[in-house]
Amino acid sequence: MKKVIEFGIYLLVFLLPWQTRWIFEAGKINGAASEYLTYSLYGVDILLVSLLILALIYFRKNIFISKNFTSINRYMEVKLLLIFLALGAVSILWSENKNLAFYREVQIILALGFFWLVANFTKISKLAFSFVASLIVPTLLGLWQFFAQTTFADKWLGLAEHKANLGGTSVVETFSNGIVDGRWLRAYGSFDHPNIFGGVVAIGILVTLILLCHFSLNGKFLGTKSLIGDLVPKNKFIFQGQAYFLCLFLHFCLVLFSAGLFASLSRSAWLALLLGIIFVGAFLFLQQKFVDLKNLIYGSFIIVAVFLVMSVGYGKLMNVRVEGGTRLENLSLDQREVYLQQAKTLILQKPITGVGIGNYIESLAKLKPNNQSWTYQPVHNVLLLIWAELGIFGLLAFVGFLGSLFWRLGRKNELAGALLIALLPMLLLDHWIWSLHFGLLFFALVIALATGFSGRKRVI
Repeated sequence: MKKVIEFGIYLLVFLLPWQTRWIFEAGKINGAASEYLTYSLYGVDILLVSLLILALIYFRKNIFISKNFTSINRYMEVKLLLIFLALGAVSILWSENKNLAFYREVQIILALGFFWLVANFTKISKLAFSFVASLIVPTLLGLWQFFAQTTFADKWLGLAEHKANLGGTSVVETFSNGIVDGRWLRAYGSFDHPNIFGGVVAIGILVTLILLCHFSLNGKFLGTKSLIGDLVPKNKFIFQGQAYFLCLFLHFCLVLFSAGLFASLSRSAWLALLLGIIFVGAFLFLQQKFVDLKNLIYGSFIIVAVFLVMSVGYGKLMNVRVEGGTRLENLSLDQREVYLQQAKTLILQKPITGVGIGNYIESLAKLKPNNQSWTYQPVHNVLLLIWAELGIFGLLAFVGFLGSLFWRLGRKNELAGALLIALLPMLLLDHWIWSLHFGLLFFALVIALATGFSGRKRVI
């Protein structure tokens, strides 16, 4: 049963990028659809609940805590997380839409259950490999969308169609002589937005770099006791050959993910990757781990080379995203400013208790009842969003959780610190980690990866 649960978790991680779901109640505002008021049962939820049931049955007869993860039961962040969950549950009492609040609380509990499964039943090497492998097909899909400038809908894969000529689609406008001459579709991959695609791929690149650090520059595997030792046979006559294959595979993923990150044209994702690499580089330099630092520089060179190659044909798109100042870029900034003012209004109404978990859009629609459905969007800042929904104590609990986690893991381990640092742009410049089902599970996965990397002694 333990093996079934373990490989079930790897399968869950592999399937996580696909948003297949059954919408059993479509949310609407003023007669139009709203994602943030929609009730759905995701395919991965069915697998997750099944694994949790099996794990509970297993734990009735066994006491098992994985040695590959640091035990966190006695740490402050666990207590803060429990307080955070309790605040979410209590906020249901004063939520405008209690059913929606209960639905969101259940999603957060499932995300916590996902982390618990990962921490108790997986090996960090295989978990990291499963995550990297899970991004190959979504990235190939994203690159096809970018180059072909088309998408398709498929309910079984959870894919929506996005047309560059329609409003609401994420595009980059190009100009010629001051006149708009094109709308270039950004890559969505298998996700709901290019920023989500870019953010996930950025984390995937960091994990790939971490795995590559366990090879020398000529591709030689550094030993079965390293982080990825579990991925190759222990037989000394055959493991080196599989190690070479794994090294080539990781190089392929690094090139592929770098191209996908470019195609997302996501500034927050670019910033996330940059911060992660800078953190690792500074940490390794101060710790005088020069072998690792050489590997990091080598991997970073590959990323830069891919970006330069992509820029040959699509440099104008990158310049628009970096420099800003165009019509759509200014419109995006203006909308973000509007969302900030809306969040400020809701926070000032209930700064202590918040409007209730999951009720941000519901409260916003009540505040401004006559707007079009697409104008009701969460503020692009997770901290403000949590403050608006759970009040000041919810915000303090969440910030304390992140701070405690980074203090315990990030300051001692460059791998864990890089992943946690890379989350910051996604938390401060977007909302999907909190507002969407995938975001909650992805956040739990990144925290699990950071915890796992910090709990494994490296030999390099």
